[in-house]
Amino acid sequence: MDRLDAMRVFCAVVDAGGFSRAAERLGMSTSSVTTHVASLEAHFRVKLLHRTTRSMSLTSEGSQCYQHALQLLADMQELEARLHDAADTPSGTLRVDMPGLVSRLIVSPALPRFLAQYPDITVRATVSDRWLDMVEEGVDVMIRIGPVADSGLVARQLMQTSFICCASPDFVRRYGLPASPDALHDFACLGFMLPKARRLRPWVFKGAGEVVPQTRFSSDHADSLLELCKAGAGIGQFLSLSVADALRSGELLPLLVPWQADGPLVHALFQQRQQRAAKVRAFVDFVAELFAARAGIQAPIIPAS
Repeated sequence: MDRLDAMRVFCAVVDAGGFSRAAERLGMSTSSVTTHVASLEAHFRVKLLHRTTRSMSLTSEGSQCYQHALQLLADMQELEARLHDAADTPSGTLRVDMPGLVSRLIVSPALPRFLAQYPDITVRATVSDRWLDMVEEGVDVMIRIGPVADSGLVARQLMQTSFICCASPDFVRRYGLPASPDALHDFACLGFMLPKARRLRPWVFKGAGEVVPQTRFSSDHADSLLELCKAGAGIGQFLSLSVADALRSGELLPLLVPWQADGPLVHALFQQRQQRAAKVRAFVDFVAELFAARAGIQAPIIPAS
């Protein structure tokens, strides 16, 4: 049995936390996975894993083997990438995880073009906002809005968002424009309720700090607040990603533009050892172009009265 393959299977068992989960990820039978690990133990003449019916853990020898095997596999992958880089065609299954907002507004509408451009890539996409263990979840690329944890991942910045106050043209015709953030108390406002804290998210303004507006309606569902805002129910503050299309079409008008504050950054994240993988490079470059094009679109500016 090829020892490099056996090491690859052994590392997958450790990463997955079990034989059956590793078998599922590798597309192998559980018995075959067990055989690979057993052959490695026989070759080194040591026990690598403590196994019971309910748990599994590394022995001290297994921990050493795992660390060295990871480095060996990474070195082999880098060597293969270097030798085949010139003729490498992006191919294989690409696992991507991203927030629903990014998937719905940016990636999914453009995905047919990506698939046409790279016919040998199969995309498996999941939608979430939680921070994932990319090895544990088997994810190749993760897109996240907000701070990037010091996780050892490679992070490529895609966009600087902003917080935009806006209202429908009908609302502006009926009630006018707030002259400054302090004037918001005279207007009906729509508040976003933080899901876990169950309190209103403060609105952020450049040079004016945070303001908690008095709201007639609040919700923990941003899409519902956006639809209410379009329908003329009040003023809302949203991420620029959420309202870019509505601003371009004129469904919403930007308010308090001089006080517009920067929002969170958007990043594409992937593992260090994956940065030379052709399928990862192709997807991250493609997504970066989508965000760059979106950032270059300017919405009409409506001055405060």
